[in-house]
Amino acid sequence: MSKYTDDKYIVVDLETTGLDPFNGCEIIEIGVTEIVNNQIGRNYSRLIKPKGIIPSHITDITSISNEMVQDAESLETVLPNFRKYVGNTTIIAHNAKFDLKFLNYYLDLLGLEPINNHICTLEMLKKCKSYKGKNKKLATACEYYNIVNEHAHRANSDTLATAKLFLTIKDDVE
Repeated sequence: MSKYTDDKYIVVDLETTGLDPFNGCEIIEIGVTEIVNNQIGRNYSRLIKPKGIIPSHITDITSISNEMVQDAESLETVLPNFRKYVGNTTIIAHNAKFDLKFLNYYLDLLGLEPINNHICTLEMLKKCKSYKGKNKKLATACEYYNIVNEHAHRANSDTLATAKLFLTIKDDVE
């Protein structure tokens, strides 16, 4: 019997300008995939215009350029709507510690409630009886379980892959 019994989950992934919001790194894309009654639902992402520039090595990884975000909404516009949308729904992320560090840093900055209800698929892989991949990276787990992630390091594709991974392994976690 699975311990993952909520009717709805929201899978979240962020693309950022670096690794640490405390050093000025910013969110440049938020992706979401809904899981409703164990079915994949809505999948989308939103680009966010940072205050600074996107470093070229981040563009190399994510394919998100400064030109792509120049007309995007600011985090101050996007994040309150995102927080309202999430509400009390449990979020799922691969390496949730990373995404929550950014989300909760910027939620706090905007005086919004932090996100505490979360499931981490990376942590689930550590407890998954069937997983024998060489590491716990999303790409490795997707390859192991034959999950296609068409545009890795883009938030909507990564959330879709993470949602499929969650549904694949949720009944196999001790």
